[in-house]
Amino acid sequence: AVSLIFLAIFVAPTTGNASPHPATASSRLIAPRLGFYRSPDGFRLHSGDSGWLQTAPPRGNQTILTVYRSPRNESKASLTVRVDRLSRGTSIDRYVGRWIKEYPRFGFDVLGSQPFSQGGVRGHVIDLMNRDSKMQLRQVVFVSEARKRAAILTCRDNSTDFSSTLRACNSIVKTFEW
Repeated sequence: AVSLIFLAIFVAPTTGNASPHPATASSRLIAPRLGFYRSPDGFRLHSGDSGWLQTAPPRGNQTILTVYRSPRNESKASLTVRVDRLSRGTSIDRYVGRWIKEYPRFGFDVLGSQPFSQGGVRGHVIDLMNRDSKMQLRQVVFVSEARKRAAILTCRDNSTDFSSTLRACNSIVKTFEW
């Protein structure tokens, strides 16, 4: 009777989550985490508490690495992730300063720009409005001078829906780590 109790308490619970063969597709050890993105450029992020779905980048687009989309079918909201390779010595201030000067040429009004720190990593937020389409954007830029990379997370939606979209985007951005 004691051995049956031992089996019921200690052995049965451990076999309930086991796979037939460790480190195979059915194993928890390597099971994929939905919404989790790990970049070969040295950063990672995930969908956080946003409820958004991670999707493949658009075909033929070599610059966008991954996309997160609102689960609402009628929504145009998305967050794209891309990486720029930098020359040596490019700081976040220099990188962002150059782009802020360029946005008006591409039809964007800069609504605001502000540096911030997240988990010891410096970032910069740039809020934009497209003059023609009335799409509102928020770009969050993280630069790793050691890796010579800039990670750019761009949240976009119609200006009328942007404030609710921003909550979901911020939830994803908060998970960013180099």
